[in-house]
Amino acid sequence: MLETSRLFFRPYQMKDFQFYLSLWQDPEIIRFIGSGKVRSKTALKLNYPYWLSKSELGKGVLVTVFKATQQPVGHAGLVPQEIDGKLQMELGYWVSRRYWGLGIGTEAARFFRDLAFRELGLNRLVSLIQPENTRSIHVAQKIGMQFADKTTFRGTPVNLYAIDKTDYETLHKY
Repeated sequence: MLETSRLFFRPYQMKDFQFYLSLWQDPEIIRFIGSGKVRSKTALKLNYPYWLSKSELGKGVLVTVFKATQQPVGHAGLVPQEIDGKLQMELGYWVSRRYWGLGIGTEAARFFRDLAFRELGLNRLVSLIQPENTRSIHVAQKIGMQFADKTTFRGTPVNLYAIDKTDYETLHKY
């Protein structure tokens, strides 16, 4: 099982659709995702099978469950993305607004960073973060990511934050 002291991660299931819907329909959560616009229930129903198929242990976007309540609190994971013509592994994390400020995003991001370097043998991780998304920038920096570049991803200007395996290993020598 993929877990931390407070969280566990599992693939999306059909029963999670209402939770998935709640994330995508909260304007504050998706403010810095893509175009920043909420999506209709109909559009999300059509897209949900894609999320189910891309949600597997160790890769894809996994439901983040708070152990104490057994309730979904967000999702996080590792997703291959083509960025400026190059395939890279993106570390992503979303947290339901009612759980903001509890360190859940940082805990999930730290877990997937460690998984990527220790278990999956990756050499680099990136996060695509819109410049105004100070919460996500703070999480990325807390886990050792640094600003690497400005780019456009699917029509949206974003900052690329990255951590290489050598930088990760340096962080963990002490």
